[in-house]
Amino acid sequence: MRTLTAAIITVGLVASLSACAPASYSDESGSCEPTAKSGDASALIDATGKPGTVLTPEFPTPLITDGVEVSTISAGDGKTVYPGEVADFHVTFVDAETAEVITLQGLDAASIVRRTAGDTSDPLGMILECSTVGDRLGVTAEVGEIGLSTDPTDKTTVVLIIDVVRSFIGRADGVAQLAENGMPAIALAPSGQPGVTIPNAEAPDETQTATTILGSGETVEEDDGVVLHQTILSWESKTVLDSTWVVGDKPAVPTTVLATEDATGSRAGVIPALADALIGAKVGSQLLVVVPPGDDSFAEGATLPTGATATDTLVYVVDVLGIQKD
Repeated sequence: MRTLTAAIITVGLVASLSACAPASYSDESGSCEPTAKSGDASALIDATGKPGTVLTPEFPTPLITDGVEVSTISAGDGKTVYPGEVADFHVTFVDAETAEVITLQGLDAASIVRRTAGDTSDPLGMILECSTVGDRLGVTAEVGEIGLSTDPTDKTTVVLIIDVVRSFIGRADGVAQLAENGMPAIALAPSGQPGVTIPNAEAPDETQTATTILGSGETVEEDDGVVLHQTILSWESKTVLDSTWVVGDKPAVPTTVLATEDATGSRAGVIPALADALIGAKVGSQLLVVVPPGDDSFAEGATLPTGATATDTLVYVVDVLGIQKD
């Protein structure tokens, strides 16, 4: 059996997520049928240790799987993670031949792993489909099948132990609001990803904010860590500068930012105008924010989105997905 290493797993994990497409969003109907089922191999996995620590895996070796299998080692009592929703989790990769830990990801808030459940082209997304917050999952898979090998026919078995930490909605789910004259128009894909049409007109010379979808969840307060999807465009060039949704081969993974004008640290990356718009917004809302270059957000030393210049009018479309508590 092939020997797996942390380098192989890390490189393979990045490669496997480079061609992801967004999952279709699913309403919470109360029922959820996962694509990946429990099997004879995954049912043998156990693990001791608290979530967020180095775990001790236990299973007979060598463990050999026939496809992707997912069993619940211990059940959580939180929310079900429906297709299209977002889950944060810790993951431990284990050698199926020796039961030794290869590598682990997500032990702290800065390195937590985040994926969209039910994403048909994302192996981790499919594994998380219909899990419950608080679950510990035992997973067996062939490395080629889940993209952890450059050889898709590689049948080396790997074991994953996943602790599901929390979940968020996957898109703005509130009530659509009437569009405002002169503002960019937004059309939504089935996944919730926005397509933006910018008017063939001069950009506004003052910052403008509109709520295009009104949510009914928690209210964002100053200094909250806000989980969001965002698309950033240039009004002048009408091009996308950055997006947490799918762009080319980049997968859809929401980010967390601080709702503060003094945005520093690992959750930074939000300009003051956007921070102002987020404060007071409700989870489930979608915000449209147009920021001209004369705004204070463009002050000397300000951090602008990649590809933006000091003369760009920035257009933000933001889905407020949740408030991260830690």
